[in-house]
Amino acid sequence: MDVQWYPGQMAKAKRLLRENLKLVDAVIEVLDARIPHSSKNPDIRDLLARRPVVGVLTRLDLADPSATAEWVKKLHSDYFAVTAVNANTGDGVKKLLQLLKGLPQRRKHGQRPIRLIVVGIPNVGKSSLINRLTKRSAAATGDKPGITKGKQWVRVNEGLEILDTPGMLWPKITSERQAFGLAAAGAVKDEILDPVQMGVELVGFMQNEYAQRFAQRYKLEQAEGDPRHILNEIGRRRGCLVKGGEVDLEAAARLVVKDFREGRLGRITLEKAGESYDEDEVLPDDHRGD
Repeated sequence: MDVQWYPGQMAKAKRLLRENLKLVDAVIEVLDARIPHSSKNPDIRDLLARRPVVGVLTRLDLADPSATAEWVKKLHSDYFAVTAVNANTGDGVKKLLQLLKGLPQRRKHGQRPIRLIVVGIPNVGKSSLINRLTKRSAAATGDKPGITKGKQWVRVNEGLEILDTPGMLWPKITSERQAFGLAAAGAVKDEILDPVQMGVELVGFMQNEYAQRFAQRYKLEQAEGDPRHILNEIGRRRGCLVKGGEVDLEAAARLVVKDFREGRLGRITLEKAGESYDEDEVLPDDHRGD
């Protein structure tokens, strides 16, 4: 699956991050709890290494809770601290604020407000998290990648200021597993994807990991068999038809992807904490971008 998408605003976002890191004491990196590994941006690792980084898993209402707990444990070795937050309900926000109070920069600067920058890939929930922290709609939010176009300073309280930044992907996505995760979670624009391929791959994943739940959702007798044939059956059952009674596979694929993103398939995590991601299957050379 080719998901190369690195518009000019992404390159600009990286330049902004490099410039603004000089102004902040620490970093919050927001990760999607459905794809904790794939939503880490390797293109900014060296930049973030100069500041303490707190990892925050979002989208908890859509992710498998047991998998999220395992990911929080696994990610502790990569961050100053790690926690999980539901930006919709506010669950976990109090714990996050307590973690931020323990940052070494807070002690170093005494009473001066600690200054943080929030980073993450597109559509991961950065602005929603800031809005929850500030208890108001201080930053623009949306359900499409690329909503935040420029930097925004936001005062959380007397002791905390946050800088929101545009979402940023990296220019070359070489792992098939990452490509699938990013596409399924909506981190890239749907317009650049092959919807049928996305639907087929998502059906295949559900067959392998959540077969019973998947079969119940679409009233399938069984979830086994060729994923494309299963997608065709879903389209037939859900009325995704064109003239002549043939199944519109693209419409069926969009339906399944939409159901996943909106939680209608249940709380699903696409990546397991116990797996190794050091040797991800690599995309063919002609799918790696320039």
